[in-house]
Amino acid sequence: MRAIDQLPNFQVSPFGTNADSFLFDLVKLDGRTDVPRPFLHRHSYYHLLWISEARGQHLLDFETLEVRPRSVFFISPGQMHAWGSEIPPSGYVLNLSAEFFMQIYHRQDDIPFFGIANAHPALYLSVEQHEACLPLLAEIEREYAHRDAWSQDAIRSCVLMLLTRLRRLLPEGSGEQAAPKHYSLARRLKLLIEQHYLDFRSVKDYANELLVTERRLNEAVRTATGKTVIALMQERILLEAKRLLTQSDLDIAQVSYRLNFEDPAYFSRFFKKHTAVTPLEFKRTFSGPVY
Repeated sequence: MRAIDQLPNFQVSPFGTNADSFLFDLVKLDGRTDVPRPFLHRHSYYHLLWISEARGQHLLDFETLEVRPRSVFFISPGQMHAWGSEIPPSGYVLNLSAEFFMQIYHRQDDIPFFGIANAHPALYLSVEQHEACLPLLAEIEREYAHRDAWSQDAIRSCVLMLLTRLRRLLPEGSGEQAAPKHYSLARRLKLLIEQHYLDFRSVKDYANELLVTERRLNEAVRTATGKTVIALMQERILLEAKRLLTQSDLDIAQVSYRLNFEDPAYFSRFFKKHTAVTPLEFKRTFSGPVY
């Protein structure tokens, strides 16, 4: 039986570094034959994909995003993704270890774009926005190639400036800017759902763990994300169902039991209600090559 963790998982950046030294890696896309990667895979590090020129699609945890000129994608550790382009791509890939992030952000909550609470996995830049950031990327590229005693400091400073500029481009009223007093609770809930989506089955379970009332939790989450707690719980179950259906040899009944559904028929109805296709139809669609 093929296990879920047999999906290709890059533990360190494959572009010339090793596990002992990997903090940061930069790859220029122009002229490479090993990028894009059209097969589903995941990384154990943060992955920023800066597209200057490309046209295609990016499948990120089964959400299809358009790849077009001046796109920026943010992939967190453990997320499944694949992408393809109809034309030779140009741009950059920035691979960042968790340790690298800890050196520029003191708290996980401060990390923009990446993480379980990220509602903006892609940014589409105007010509002016794209051109304004290119000097920073070029400086990172120069420092990465130079690699003297001060290069890591320079790279950290440039990456922080790049992410700060991109953060300013988030849509008005999104994320932490929309509801700063509720954002922290919503993020804590999402992290808790990631830990307990298989064993916590009610809003009350999460409210008790977070030491708040169910009403307060629902209000905070709705204000910060526009969704209910139940919706977030269901989304995480559906994501795991999709991963198991496409990346393992488990049959539909086995997947339903793995997700703590007592009745496979109920699991199938639940899945179709939220995806508009049956589990078997979904499995057939995504089990093969993506592009």
